[in-house]
Parts: sequence; C-alpha cells; structure tokens
Amino acid sequence: MLTENKKNNSSRIFDNLLIGTFVIGLFLPLVLTHNRKESATEKRKLAEFPELKWDRKTITKFPSQFESFFNDHFGLRDQLTQLYSLYSIVLRSSSNPKVLIGLEDWLFYVNPAEGDSLEDYRRNDPLTPEELRSWKIALESKYKLLKEKGITYLFIVVPDKYSIYPEYMPKHIRQVGKQTRLDQLIDYMQDSEVQVLDLRPALLAAKPQGQLFYKTDTHWNDFGAAIAHSEIIRTIQKIYPNLSPINYSFEDFVLREYKSGDIANMLNISYFLKEMVPELRKPLPACHKYISEESSNDPMKVTFFTECRVDAPRVLIFRDSFFIALQPYISQYFAKTVYVWEWPDLKLLNRHLQYNRPDIVIEARVERHLKFIPVSK
Repeated sequence: MLTENKKNNSSRIFDNLLIGTFVIGLFLPLVLTHNRKESATEKRKLAEFPELKWDRKTITKFPSQFESFFNDHFGLRDQLTQLYSLYSIVLRSSSNPKVLIGLEDWLFYVNPAEGDSLEDYRRNDPLTPEELRSWKIALESKYKLLKEKGITYLFIVVPDKYSIYPEYMPKHIRQVGKQTRLDQLIDYMQDSEVQVLDLRPALLAAKPQGQLFYKTDTHWNDFGAAIAHSEIIRTIQKIYPNLSPINYSFEDFVLREYKSGDIANMLNISYFLKEMVPELRKPLPACHKYISEESSNDPMKVTFFTECRVDAPRVLIFRDSFFIALQPYISQYFAKTVYVWEWPDLKLLNRHLQYNRPDIVIEARVERHLKFIPVSK
C-alpha cells in the first residue's frame, strides 16, 4: 500500500511538472516579448507597435498590424529561428529564399530582386538584344564624355561567386543556356573602344593557390581582392606605365577565423558557421581618409576619398560593396582616390568631375547587377 502511494505521488509530481512546463512554454514568449526597432541577426527593421485610434479604419487594421508586431517581437524568436535554420542546413533546404545552400557548406546569394543570379548561373535569363544595345550606348556615352576631357574610363565587372566556384553549386541545378549575361556583354563590346575588364580569368588562374571568396558571404576575401587589384592596376598601367602592380601569392596571407558572413546572417546562423580565411600578413600602407558626403541610410555607403602618393594620377571610383576589400589595395597607387557608392548617369558623372577632376574614372558592378540596364542620359 505504501509503495502504491509513492508511485501515485511520483506520477502526480511528474504530471504537475509537465503541466508547469507546458504553461511556462506558452507564456514565456509573451513575458520575454521585446520592442526592438531592428533585428541584428536578420539585418532588417522590425514591425512597429500599431497606433490605436478610435476610428473604424484604424480598428479594422489593428489585428493584422498587431499580428505582424507580435510575430517580429515575441520572446525567444531569434533562438527559435536559429534552430530552424540549423535544421535547414542539415537538410540542405534553405529557410531564406534569397540563399542557396551549396555543397560543403558553401552559401550563394540568389535574391531574384537583386539580379536573379541563380537564373544567370543557369544561363536561363539572358540580356535581350535591346538590353545589350542599351548597355553599349550607356557605356560609350560615358567614354565619349570622359575622352573629350582627357580622362581614362574603365568599366569593371566583378564576378559573382558562382562564376569562380561553380563546383559547389547543388548538382540538381542545371545550366540550360550557352552564355551568362557577362559573357554576352563581353562579346557584344568587342568592337567598342570602351574597356570592359572581366576579372574572371585572373581569379580562376589564382584559384589553385587558395580560397578567393568566403563560403558564408557573397564577397571575395582579402586574397581574392588582392588578385583583382593586381589585374585592375595592370590594366591602368597600359596608360600610366609608372604604375606597377604588386603581385600577391597565397603565401603572403595567414588564415584567420571568420564568422560573420552576410549570407550566413540572412539564415541567422553566422555564429555557428565559421571558416578559416586568408588575411594579409603585413598591413598595407595607411592612406589618409576623409568623409566628403554622409549616407543617411547606410554608413558603408558614404562618399569618401583617400590621399596617398603625390606623383600619381587621381581616380574617381563608382563602386559597390566589393570595393570595401579592394579599397586598401587600390588607394596606395594614387594621389587621390574618391569612392562613390552609386551607379552614375551622365548628370551624376558630370557633377563629380566638376568637384574631383580625376585623371581616371572607374565604374564597377557586380555580375548579377548587369540585369539592371543603365540609362544613357
């Protein structure tokens, strides 16, 4: 009888613990609900608490707006989404439609709104003849304007990661066409005076030495940027013979741990996916850096310039995020280097020419952005 009472007491304790755990599980997210404005892990603004006014229109919208707020702010949300993303990695099924999970933990950025690089990799979304013609007209109009002023113009296309590491793309994704958009543009511009620098051959040639792009980030690493910089300076050297590029090898770098890739952040698992990446052993010469125009939306997009050498050309660079790693290499060759995070039309180009008076203008775009056709005016 005593033994049976003990069993009943133990069973009752277990039932109470189970009920308590269930109740805590229900209410803990409510108790821990926060009101942050932005998500550090997802890199986006979170839904704000809806304003409640006693009119019919506001009251009608309130339930859906509150649901969006709660979905963004309930407690343990970040931890639960991390867990979900980790399971997705194991199952090779991405929790974010902008991210493609490749082989051996390689991640690829495939946002359709950012040029749809996946379809470009498949050769399944080519530029039309009209789009190619628009590209040529836009590039040649800038070249003509600059040539009349005695300024060198160089258009650079930065390859997407899939162009250098296609072997890590999932095997089920097939290439159905013959050319990427970059292949098309290079062929179409063959008879033009505009220099279109394709960095793929130089990067592919350096690939056996060591890793050139991050696994968990869309960008090239320090070694990839070093190879690209040498090719850029080598191209400019044809006009400015005194500029002599420094040729780096993988031996000039040491491996360091890296854990903050932008694609991994999109999956909310940057803390778990770490990799060893090359970092230059000896720091590059420091150049004086000055902010000339702030950016209200993104601190990375400020307009700034560096001053290094005295007896060297002045260069104006219209850039994107790939020039963040390139900038320390490039700046050391020039007297003044202005970095502008914009795609220039003729009006913007003229404005910067007036203030900066460069000898060289460089315009760089990542490969996937060839989908966005420039205006020629």
